[in-house]
Amino acid sequence: MQSNYDVIVIGGGPAGCSAAMFIARCKWKVLIIDMDNSKGYLSGLGNISCFPGFPESLKGRELLERMRKQAELEGVKFQKDKVSAIAADNAPIKIMTDNNGEFTSSAVVVATGAASRSNYLHGEKELLGKGVSHDALADAPSIAKRITAVIGRNKRSAEATLFLSRFAEKVHFVIPSSKLDVSDHLLDKLQNNKAVEMHFSTSLKRINGSDHVKSINILSSGQEKELDVAGVFTYVHDYQPTTAFLEKIVDLSESGSVKVDQNMATSIEGIFACGDALCGRPQLPAISAAQGVLTGVNIDGYLSKK
Repeated sequence: MQSNYDVIVIGGGPAGCSAAMFIARCKWKVLIIDMDNSKGYLSGLGNISCFPGFPESLKGRELLERMRKQAELEGVKFQKDKVSAIAADNAPIKIMTDNNGEFTSSAVVVATGAASRSNYLHGEKELLGKGVSHDALADAPSIAKRITAVIGRNKRSAEATLFLSRFAEKVHFVIPSSKLDVSDHLLDKLQNNKAVEMHFSTSLKRINGSDHVKSINILSSGQEKELDVAGVFTYVHDYQPTTAFLEKIVDLSESGSVKVDQNMATSIEGIFACGDALCGRPQLPAISAAQGVLTGVNIDGYLSKK
């Protein structure tokens, strides 16, 4: 494989594929370097029902395969590898990888997402996309008229519980604390919601199931019991943006998210960013894809001027 490209996209999720596809359509040579898209956030979604152009529900992995195929049809090349460093002091920009040496390009797109996690609850990783989710907006339809559980103690988990109560027959809100870190107004809404049962000072012991979530075991006041649920939405551990290799290269927020301007450009000329790496947590795939296209439009303009 050649080592010189017009644009190198780091990350092969919805943002990266969308950016690469658009840039390639504009007749630029594009390479996507991706560690393993099967481990990305989109691949773990079991039900996507709000992606434009797909009235039927589909799994995240299936959507990702279609996006990758579309990019390949436009001429995008793929390289499975991990980017270890970037040198942007002089043109062209140099991309160093763990296994395939050095690549160069006139522009770079950072679309590495925010799926960096190593701390999973028991059964969470094994059943991700099979009833376990971290995104109520994306996966709420999958538990319609069924019983589900939310695990967490923060504002995001509380808001997810209220949102899921619009769909589910019942929501077990498992709170590993004696109180919630939310406003009194939000707490009142939860307590007055007949579809929500709140379990304070309760920990999740495990998520049960083989092909799909069947139940959870919780521990409260020294007593363990099993609850039948069709889905589990976990908000105990936060995701982190996959941006460690960018430290001291581009401006990052305190949480590690990439800062960009209205053109999706970072603080370093020629380096752009889009997708979950901007907000530090997973967002709707349609939003990431739209950001990717917008980044592609701006990069085409950037390269044309150069």
